[in-house]
Amino acid sequence: MKQYYEAHVTMLGSPAGIEPLVTALGWKFSAIDGDPNLGTGVKCYATRQFNKRFGEMLAIDNLLMAAGRLEAAGVKVLRRKVELVVFDDRSKAVREACDGACPECVGAP
Repeated sequence: MKQYYEAHVTMLGSPAGIEPLVTALGWKFSAIDGDPNLGTGVKCYATRQFNKRFGEMLAIDNLLMAAGRLEAAGVKVLRRKVELVVFDDRSKAVREACDGACPECVGAP
């Protein structure tokens, strides 16, 4: 299984207002009511995956840039997190998180 970094920005606010901001950044949007770590209430998430071979700093830099843009748009950011995923069998899409065609991979050495 390919290892990859998964970056998350956790936010408070209206999902309808935050989703267009997240998708305009090229990140995936989701929202849940009740976060296991951050408690009750609706939390919004921006998520993006990065190929491990480019290192954690690529994921961290992109995470900080996205969070900064969201904050500049008035979104309340609660958490910024990068995880190294070493195993995840939830779906075929997750197993094939990076096929080398993502913007970070194109033209890489």
